[in-house]
Amino acid sequence: MGKVTYVVEYEDGKEPPVYSDMEVAGGRLTSVMWSNYRDGHLLPEELDIIDEALTEIAYDIVDAKAHGEIMNKLRLMTQ
Repeated sequence: MGKVTYVVEYEDGKEPPVYSDMEVAGGRLTSVMWSNYRDGHLLPEELDIIDEALTEIAYDIVDAKAHGEIMNKLRLMTQ
């Protein structure tokens, strides 16, 4: 069975009621998150700290390619 994730923003206080097993766009609701999905994302300042740590402290352990791949993945967490 396929699953699709999408985010809909509502004005505060105008969120629709949500209940277990309700139908949504022709499918069945299986989970709900009552928070902003971006709450756990890194702030740009946190990304800078991680980049600096990788560059200055562990650059001899982490090669340049791995450093780039790590930073690309971390940047996705700031968007």
